[in-house]
Amino acid sequence: MVGKEKYFKILGIKPTTDQKQIKKAYRRQALKFHPDKNKSPDAHYHFILITEAYEVLSGQRRIKTSGKATYRPKTKEEILAEKVRQAKERWQKQQEEEAQKDREYYQKIAFGWKWRIFQIFAVYTAIFSTLLTVDYFLDGEEVCVTTEANPDFFDRVLKIRDEKFVVDHDDYWFGPSSTPPIRGTYSYLFHDLKAVSVITNYDPKYKFGSHSSKLNKYDYFENWETYKVMSFSSVYGAFPLLHMVFMVPLMLVLFKRPNLRFSVWRLASMWIIYPTILFFTFSNDRIFYLIDLIIGN
Repeated sequence: MVGKEKYFKILGIKPTTDQKQIKKAYRRQALKFHPDKNKSPDAHYHFILITEAYEVLSGQRRIKTSGKATYRPKTKEEILAEKVRQAKERWQKQQEEEAQKDREYYQKIAFGWKWRIFQIFAVYTAIFSTLLTVDYFLDGEEVCVTTEANPDFFDRVLKIRDEKFVVDHDDYWFGPSSTPPIRGTYSYLFHDLKAVSVITNYDPKYKFGSHSSKLNKYDYFENWETYKVMSFSSVYGAFPLLHMVFMVPLMLVLFKRPNLRFSVWRLASMWIIYPTILFFTFSNDRIFYLIDLIIGN
């Protein structure tokens, strides 16, 4: 570090051997004082000093130990012009190197067998997201889940079969009966308990027949007012935001571009979206219910 303190000062950093930090500081200062971008009278002087500092600290130029000059232009203007030219060439070369690295990285991640696998998962994720969207609107089996409900009066939440439903209705919580009937609605394709309906004007003086696990609409819910809510702890409670995110990988396949946004979303797809979609595929036996539905029909 001896003799190099002034160069670290020019780049605005503390003495270090970290070349990444030195390069980052150089790029920051070069962008600030590049003569093509900064029109101030002394910008080119700063640009020359910054380039010299970077070349010395990166080992591309040695510090002169003697006063003997190796090159002396005839005039001060020629010295200045030459140094500005060299600094611009150095900056341009670095920009080209960075662009080449970006092209090589894009070629690596957007082509080849790894990209083929990414495309397959992207199509599957889009199909599964579409099925989840359809399932959000299609109702399947309806079941009486009154005896399975675990009410949380403080948060007004019903916990039923690992799903949570916010029932924000006073008539249900403060009605004449502590256990009014509850109807569970399953999704049609994946057989998820996605919604419940509670009776809000239930009169406990009526005595119903047997309480079976299957819902008897005529005994329990006909001629009664109901309040229906979706599960907020399931994939249906995240509609439509989560379903739109699941479509991102397919958008990357259709509109891939060599930019930072593409790289970031590709990594997010591989490490977040794809594992999430696989989890939803096999949790609650969704894929097996779908297969049974297809085979049964």
